[in-house]
Amino acid sequence: MSRLDRILEAITQTPGADLSGLVVAAYADGDIIYEFAAGHRVIDASDLARSLSVTLDTKFRIASISKTVTTLAVMQLVEASRLDLDADVSGYLGWRLRNPHWPEIPITTRMLLTHTSSLRDGETYAFPLPATLESVFQPGSPYYEDGAHFALPVEGADRAPGRYFAYCNLGFGVMGTLIECITGERFDLYVDRHVLAPLGVDASFNARNLSDAGFAELATLYRRQRDGVWDVTAPWCAQVDDYGGVRPAPPAGLDAYVIGTNGTLFSPQGGLRISARDLVVLMKLFLRGGQGAHGRVLASATVRQILTDQWRFDPVIGNGDPYGGLMRAFGLGLHHISNAPADRYGPGDRIVAGPAPELWGHTGDAYGLLSAMLFDPKRDLGFVYVIGGTGRDPETYKGAYSGFYRWEEQIQTALFDTLLASHYR
Repeated sequence: MSRLDRILEAITQTPGADLSGLVVAAYADGDIIYEFAAGHRVIDASDLARSLSVTLDTKFRIASISKTVTTLAVMQLVEASRLDLDADVSGYLGWRLRNPHWPEIPITTRMLLTHTSSLRDGETYAFPLPATLESVFQPGSPYYEDGAHFALPVEGADRAPGRYFAYCNLGFGVMGTLIECITGERFDLYVDRHVLAPLGVDASFNARNLSDAGFAELATLYRRQRDGVWDVTAPWCAQVDDYGGVRPAPPAGLDAYVIGTNGTLFSPQGGLRISARDLVVLMKLFLRGGQGAHGRVLASATVRQILTDQWRFDPVIGNGDPYGGLMRAFGLGLHHISNAPADRYGPGDRIVAGPAPELWGHTGDAYGLLSAMLFDPKRDLGFVYVIGGTGRDPETYKGAYSGFYRWEEQIQTALFDTLLASHYR
């Protein structure tokens, strides 16, 4: 084992904070320069010998890195002049979407991509059939949650649409619906055809759409919990994608689904199943100006637009919620790691304790999984890591110098110190 292998292996076996599985890949100057896989993608608690190991091709429900793929689909429609970033989304949806506290201000796709729309997640942001997205925003709906999906006016901050950053998953469900309304295709199938196929990856927002080989590599996500409560002594408890090797049935009512009425069905904000190796392929699209393995996905000018700050946190005026300190700048659908120090709003967004590069990409956190795809467009390098499950509540294992969790800081520091620092000298 290399020194980096040993460090990462030790992280997976941290006493009281172990990981069910970990995959890491680093890329520089046109090639993958490092890969690592450890742990299990499927755990058989009754017979550990029957558990399945994580591999470099293991596919995970990757959480919010999924937003980068939804962004690509949206920006393809912008390129084709089928969608205007600054137009009222109501015209595409076919019904009026407004924050009732600012009814005169239209909500636009640019606002949705930059988390400045004034929409909020509430208790849930994915809605089962027969619910429609339009109904979710109507008083009296079982999903209205007393208006919890809308920001409220507060003294001392302008939270009107377009003015204030607050990370919002629901906005990507709205964009999934927009994609369906504009194209007439179901969200998962459209993205498979127009984004993932040109990339040449076996991935999908719908586990049923994976190839046989891809589905066989699908990971279950885990937490160490007992009766839904975190417990470091508990066995690993499956959270999602626990299919036992059998493809899942389609969502109830899908056969009668009307395209364009509820794009949250396939979780445009977090439901992509993809491997770490294929995340490197996705990362390379941004590094290579929109070119995929099997065709161009976006024009280079569009990629430059995506990787341009649309919002940057200003601690003087408090123009957003920096998400525990981690989110200080955002482009169109992609997170800009700005290397900001800690302040009264929380820890900084740096990837290592000392001076660090500014990177682009996205992180993910759901169902026990932690993930990141981060890259430097100026130097043609980046890295991916996927944690398939944590043995401890991440909120009790915060980072020492940033808004990342401690495992993430350790992985990032190890990668930077052993592989990437030399590219910055």
